[in-house]
Amino acid sequence: MSLTVPLSAWSDWTADPIGVLAVAASAGYLVAGWRRRRGDGVPVPRRIAFHLGCLGLFVLSCGPLTHYTTELFWVRALQITVLLYLVPLALASGTPLTAIGAALPAPAALRGIAALRSRPAHLLTHPAVASGMLLAVPWILIFTGWNVAAMRHGALDAVTRLILLMIGGLYFWTRIQADPVPRRWPQGLSLLVTLVESIGDGILGVVVWLGPVLYTGYYAALGFTDADALRTSQTIGAGMLWILADVIGVPFLMILLVALRREDTATQARVDAAQDAAEAAAPVDDAPPAGLWWEQDPRLRDRFRG
Repeated sequence: MSLTVPLSAWSDWTADPIGVLAVAASAGYLVAGWRRRRGDGVPVPRRIAFHLGCLGLFVLSCGPLTHYTTELFWVRALQITVLLYLVPLALASGTPLTAIGAALPAPAALRGIAALRSRPAHLLTHPAVASGMLLAVPWILIFTGWNVAAMRHGALDAVTRLILLMIGGLYFWTRIQADPVPRRWPQGLSLLVTLVESIGDGILGVVVWLGPVLYTGYYAALGFTDADALRTSQTIGAGMLWILADVIGVPFLMILLVALRREDTATQARVDAAQDAAEAAAPVDDAPPAGLWWEQDPRLRDRFRG
């Protein structure tokens, strides 16, 4: 069993429904940019981030590594990590809802805002829900029969990859909060959630690294019976699930820190404005105080009082 992807495979590209979806999303984003209302454009760095996310999704779905996701555990782990973290982070950073809302007529945009304010949207985007799914799904996928079934059946595999992408997108959308969200949560909470999520990634990676070899029956049916090679592939995959996920979390952490600084600046500006308004509304008394100066000092008044 070879743990590497041969050079000849790097020219092998295949058609995949998720890859087609990525191309369609990128094209739709461009159309939305052309049709946007004046003054509602998306900054260039965010547009680049969205298109890079679509490109990554296309390469991961149609590129040469796709075939090896069913044969090498580390390639499968790489696919899971990128679909759950890297691609959704890039897509959410591109503020697709803002781009679409700016291109829609005002009545349609208002209906979209109303949907975001609905109770189901509030429940679905609660930090505990999005974060819980991000932490739980990799465990369920890897340690149940779900992953093996997905590797055996192409349709289920496409659905699985779409589920991973949607869960990651929900998480980063509600944590970055660059797009309209049902409720804005403090960015300090996002930093705490990120810390808990990093610990969860570490635990998952350690369990996969030190645990028994997974899917031995499945790989044996493919003709892979080298126990050492299977163990090595799983060890590399554990690094993908742990270290690579934390590496992807570095730019996310930087985004959160920038957002936290902006949040603090906006809060201080509101406090200063409220203080200025209170001072402007207070009555102004320009009359000089009556009596001698020491009679106005409460510490000296009682001493000199006869």
